[in-house]
Parts: sequence; C-alpha cells; structure tokens
Amino acid sequence: MSENFLLLHVNEWADFESCDAIPLSQGYILANLQRHGYSGQILGDYKNRPLTPHHFHDYLQEYHPQAIGFSVYEENINRVRAWAALTKKIDQKIPVVLGGPQTTFMPGEALKQMDEVDILCRGEGETVMLELANALADKSNLTEVAGICYKENGSIVETESCPRPESLDDLPSPYLDEAFDCTGKDRAILLSSRGCSSSCTFCYTPRANGKKVRFHSVDRVMAEMLHLQRKGINDFWFADPNFAHSRERLETFLESIIDKVPGVTFWCQTRANLVDAKLLALLKRAGAHTLAFGLESAHDGTLKRIKKGTKIGQLSKAIKLTQDAGINVELFSLFGLPGESLKNAQQTLDFVKRHKVDIAGNSISQQLHVFFGTPISENPIEHGINALPITKPAYQSLCRDFQTSGMSEDEIHQMRLLWRLNRRDFDEDIKNGRHLFTIAGFITRHKKYFDSRPEAEMMLARIYLHLDECGPAAQCFLRLQQKFGDDPEVKQFLNRPFTAYKNKRRAIAREACQVIFDCKGLLNGVIVPETESYFNMATLGSGTLLADFKKGIKGVKSGSTTQFEVLFPTDYGNEKLAGEKVSFQVYLHQVLEPVMYKDIEKVAKKSPRNMFRFDDLFNLKKHNNNLYFMVLRDSVLHSYTGNLPHVMALFNYYLKLGFKEKALDLAYSLPQGPSVLGHAGRVLLANELPEEALEFLEKAADTSAEMENQRLKAHIKLKQYEEAEKIGADPRLATSLQAMNLRVNLASLQQLPVERYLKRMNNLLDSQVKMMAAKI
Repeated sequence: MSENFLLLHVNEWADFESCDAIPLSQGYILANLQRHGYSGQILGDYKNRPLTPHHFHDYLQEYHPQAIGFSVYEENINRVRAWAALTKKIDQKIPVVLGGPQTTFMPGEALKQMDEVDILCRGEGETVMLELANALADKSNLTEVAGICYKENGSIVETESCPRPESLDDLPSPYLDEAFDCTGKDRAILLSSRGCSSSCTFCYTPRANGKKVRFHSVDRVMAEMLHLQRKGINDFWFADPNFAHSRERLETFLESIIDKVPGVTFWCQTRANLVDAKLLALLKRAGAHTLAFGLESAHDGTLKRIKKGTKIGQLSKAIKLTQDAGINVELFSLFGLPGESLKNAQQTLDFVKRHKVDIAGNSISQQLHVFFGTPISENPIEHGINALPITKPAYQSLCRDFQTSGMSEDEIHQMRLLWRLNRRDFDEDIKNGRHLFTIAGFITRHKKYFDSRPEAEMMLARIYLHLDECGPAAQCFLRLQQKFGDDPEVKQFLNRPFTAYKNKRRAIAREACQVIFDCKGLLNGVIVPETESYFNMATLGSGTLLADFKKGIKGVKSGSTTQFEVLFPTDYGNEKLAGEKVSFQVYLHQVLEPVMYKDIEKVAKKSPRNMFRFDDLFNLKKHNNNLYFMVLRDSVLHSYTGNLPHVMALFNYYLKLGFKEKALDLAYSLPQGPSVLGHAGRVLLANELPEEALEFLEKAADTSAEMENQRLKAHIKLKQYEEAEKIGADPRLATSLQAMNLRVNLASLQQLPVERYLKRMNNLLDSQVKMMAAKI
C-alpha cells in the first residue's frame, strides 16, 4: 500500500526536550498503521519548536495524506481547529479526524460547529484509525467503520462501538518500531497497562476503558526499556492510571527491571490502599524515585461523595511508608469537588504541607475539570455542580466553568491562588532573591484572597527584606503578630532573628556579609560565557557560591579587583565546567555587613537604609533587577527624571510591591502625552488595577489599535460589557487578533446566542488561518 497518514501532536505548553512532548498515543496509532502496510508521520507543534505553516504545507503537498489526525484535549482544541482549517485551505479533500480524550464522549452535534472537521474518533485510536484507513483505501462507506462519528449530507452519523484488544501486546510498540524520534530526550513515557476499574465520579478513564485494566506483558515492557536504555534514556514515566493494580504482576515486573535493566529510575502512580512496606522496598530497589497517589481531598466526606474508595488515614500511612522507603511522594488533588466547602478545600492544602510533600509538579492542585464522559458530566446538578452563566460551544466540556453547592466561583478562584502561593518554586525563588517582583506582584494583586492565611505576609516580609525595604517588612511582622500570633509556623517565623545589611565604604568581605560583584572565568585563557556576569549579589555562607569562589572573595576589600582559581565539582550541571579548574577575575563593587534584629519592632526603627549608586543603569537592569530597583528608588526622581524608561520601570516595581500611592504619585508626574499615559495605563492594567488604568487609557483613546485593545480589556475586567462592545466594534480593530479574541470572550460572558459566539469564533479562526497561510 502507498496510502500515507499524517498525525499532528499539538502541545504548545511542552518543550521538545520534555517527555511530555512524546506523542505516545499517536505513536501507537502510527505503529499499528505501519504494521498493516500504511505509511505516515507524526509532526509536532511544541512550545520551543512550533510547527511552521511552511513545513506543514510542504508535507501535505509532497505526501498527499489520505487523512490527518489530531489528538484533542480541552486546552488545545482551538489551536487544533486552526491547523485543521489550514489543512482544508491547502487541500479541501483531506479528511480531518479528531481523536483523544476530548472526542470520545463529545456530543456528535459538535461536528456541526466545526466546519473544518470531518470525523470524531470514539474508540481506541489504533483500532479505529486502522479501520478508517482500510475504508479510505477501499473507498468503502464510512458506516462500515466502527467507533466513529461523522457528517453526511448535513446529518450526524454515529457508527457502532469498536471493540478493544484484550491483550495490549496485540498492538505494536511505538518505541520498538521507531514510530517517532526520541532524540534529545532523557526521559520516556511508557504504558505497561491501560484502564482503571474504580468508580471515581470525577474521572474519565474507567468509562473510556469499560472499567477494565488491560496489560502489556512484562517481556514487552522490558524490551522497550532495554531499547530506550541503549539510546541513552534511563529514566521512565509510567503513565498507567494504576501501576499496582495486580500485586503479583507488579512484583514480577519489578524483579524483571532489577534483573534486566539495572540502573534505571522511574515515576509511577497508584492507590494508597495497594501499597505496603514490602512492596515499597521492592519499588525502591527497582529504581522508583517518585510515587504519586490520588489524594483528591483530605476530607473523608468529600472522598465518599466522589466514590474514591479510600480514607485519608490510609493515605497518611502510605505517605509515611513511602517516604521512609526513600521514595519521593507526589499527591494528585482537586478542589471544587462536589459538596466540598472552602474550609474542606483548605484542609487538603494543609494536609499536603503537613506531610512535607513539596507543592511542585503533580502536587500542585487543580480545580476539578468536568470533562465529557465523567460520571459528574452526565448530571452535574445532581452532584451540586452548577454551570456558570456563559455561552459555550458544544465541542467544549463544562471543564472549570462552574461553581458548586459548597463553593462560590470566587472561593474556587481563591483556592487556585492559595495553591499557587504555596508552590515550592516561589519559596526557593524568594530564598535566592529570584523573580521577587513577579512573586510580590502576584501576592499584592490578590491580597484580599490571602488575608485569612499567614503565608502571603511571611513571603512579602522576606521579599521586602531582600530589597532593603525594612519598613514595609516590619508592617508585615506586626500584621502577622496581630492576626496569626498563635499559629505555630508564624511563631517560628517571628521568633527567629532577622538580618538587614549595612553598606560600609571600603569594607572587607567576611562570612555572612552580602557582596556585589562582577566576574568572568577563563579556561585555558579563553573566557567561558557561562561564567561572565555582572552586578551579582550573594551572601557569603548562604551556600549559593562554590566553596573555592567563596574562599577567593573573602578578605577582599570593596572597590578592589582580585583573581583566583575555582575547581568545579565533577557533577556540576554544566558539562563544559564539570571537573575543570577555572581562573576567575572578580571586581567587588560593594560589601554590606549584616545587622541582626531579634525584636521585630526595631526592624523598622533602627534598620539601616542603604544608598546604592551605579551609573550603568541599563546593564544593571539587564543583570540584577533587585539592585536596579534599589538604585532607582533613591535616585530616579533626582538624577533620572528625564529618563522615562527608568521612571516607568520604578512605577511598575512600586505597583508590584504594593506601593500603590508611590506608584500613582509617579504616574501623575509623567508628561501628559498620550503615548506615555497610555503606557502607564497598560502597566496599571497588567497589575490588576483596571479602574485606575482606564483613567490613563482614556487620555490615549483613539490613538492606536493597541490602546483600544487595552481599553476593551479594562472594560471587560470591570464587567462594563456594553462599553466594551462599542470599543470592540470599532473598524480599526477589525484585523486585530487580540480584539477578536476579546470579543469571543465577551460573547461568552454576555451569554449571547451560540450562533453569535460561533460567528465571532470563526472570524478569529479565519484570521488566524490567513496569517498562517501568509507564512507558507
């Protein structure tokens, strides 16, 4: 056979190097098609390697595929629609097939709302796509293809369901058959089983798999792991919904890993009631570095309502056993569950923190997604799930657009923010002085949602201390003392000594001092770019500097240049530097000596306020935002008033730190030109101050399409929909993709008839396709 099939993997959130960019499901489909004599390819559209319309067009023109298939999820469906529409623009005859979780139970009527789509795949893609390929090759009627939904003469046709293969080994391996390229990956996704027999009301998997679990043989998975290990991949992510479903099989499986592919590591997930100390010890020996459990909720009543089949006490025991076995724990959890209150939802967050599980990766909770095919989706109201009053097309599920009998829309939003606030990376970034304005901006924009808990105040206090803003830090301490004085975590935070730093001329760098320096490293007389940096800030003894670097800089006087050698560890993250001895040249700008305070009231009254003076502001901003702010704070109004970029930067920093009055004082002193005022309005809007933003944006009205888009966005945020409609109808915005997107959102928020929503959506889609076609 010469028939060719194209599969497109649209994942614009994953980098190509990530294992998330491995198109495993499509790989299974392609491998099965190839086994039966068809040819094909998988093209990827990734975050750091977007598929170009030119490449896509050339492929269609060269190979003339019999059909093109997309894996569809709630989050990528609009992007998929754009690629599908471009397909039809290039060649109207190519059938477009949508598969994946979004389409299995999607209403057939949704096809009438997507002119660019021909077929929905209802069953498992390997079987359905092979039947479809045979029908297209033989020019047979599509009614003979089981497991699809398609359009015919304006009507929707649903064919009979397609049987699933009982043994997964009947399907060829996408890895062993080289269905896709794993170059650049250091981790691979594997499936040793499919399906789940549980009855959880929030989950799609049991119904999609007939509440059965099917397996690959142990030998088959070992062959895949050996094949990938030879390619340099030694870490695996087992995507099985329930890795420990069969205890006997799992023990055999783990012993085989130990025997046949020693040295590999892996991630897997299972249920708390299926593990014990003996099994965990075997998992550890086999290379398990992370075990994920489905927590969902730390409230037993909620677990019962969603038919989870576990109790919170079981999970506490399983977490301790797993951690004692030396295996990292991740916890999948959800908020906005049926009957759950805000208090119940916060119990889940506190449970994760209390069990010392890092809030990172899969342990960052999500709002319940009501997808097509979940038991809740069949009758949301029966489960206390109430859809928000918005317009949605039939191809989108209820997803997150709901509130519940126990939580309002605002409370659900509050939980989303609380989980984000408690992420591990936020804590690590503050500790290391990274992204401070981004984190502060997040906190200050949403301060009202954090008032009932102490985390935000503690984080802001740490940020303010980093930025030499001891007064605001002291205010945070006092609020913590007044509102949360009995909280054990707050007590511990307030009872520790606080460190401020005092700039001292010609000071000598000693232990615990803060230093500001430039450096560059030379290897064999050549500068190593990765070692060249400017305006670095570090505290000696904090662990952020390599031991040799710290030793070399100690004893140096501020304003001096020094040179010393640094031996990089053999396991250093940069291969160029690992194990190498590098000669460093260092210029020490300033040394700040530590000042310790045990009494929080003295932090504001007696802590030093340093004056930082650096002339090269543009490079300072490029290399150290924190120091750039501290220089601007004391200098900009005197020395740089005529330099608008620096004034606007300080204006933005003040807003992010919550210094709204200082920011507005700066804004009101700006030149009165529409360009400057419009920019100020845009910054205010980005900092979630739409009312203040409009005051400035109105002064720049009618000056550009960009300003009109900003005004449109501000009115939507203020729920002034009538005014937003007037702006959105401006002919100058007729070709603006941003305005079109905002008008689609506006149609939804105003509950316009679905026909009007679709008209706006299709206008946006047409414009996107025209732009894509222009790049061919």
